[in-house]
Amino acid sequence: MLIGTANKGRYVLDYPLTQWAFVCVVAGAVVGLLLNIPMMTQDQGYLPAHVAAAGLTRADPAAVGRPLAAVVHHGTALVAALLYGAVVAGLSSVLPTAVSLNGVPLLPHIIGVAGVTAFIYYFFARIAMPRFGGSVRDDADEIIRQWALTAFIFGTALALFVPVLVTWL
Repeated sequence: MLIGTANKGRYVLDYPLTQWAFVCVVAGAVVGLLLNIPMMTQDQGYLPAHVAAAGLTRADPAAVGRPLAAVVHHGTALVAALLYGAVVAGLSSVLPTAVSLNGVPLLPHIIGVAGVTAFIYYFFARIAMPRFGGSVRDDADEIIRQWALTAFIFGTALALFVPVLVTWL
């Protein structure tokens, strides 16, 4: 059943927190892999991963190798999905959960996806790019615009994939 009622009193969600965390990790991994497509097809699409890796290594983004940028990109997707999971679990204890998508409470799900999407965009645009942009700072506006699209795709894919993924539990 796509829309249902959450089990009352069993868990905050319809699933134990360990299972919920597993769902979020798998969703983050799959969505992170899917994001390779828009990132690689945009002119400056993969540069945010190089900038993030530059922040971790204190190197210039141009000096960051593709393998390290890919690891940072996929690690960020995992962390963002876990952050989403924590937001949904936390909000599920204070917001109405009567309407759900396969046991994922609808209102916390929407707020979690929107909040995490806005956070990853804001963190990159306002913190990572200005501090660690180095030699690619001249292209910052274009890189940030393309990152906005990538963040939106991440949020949309996560919003669609999590309720589907929980049906396989």
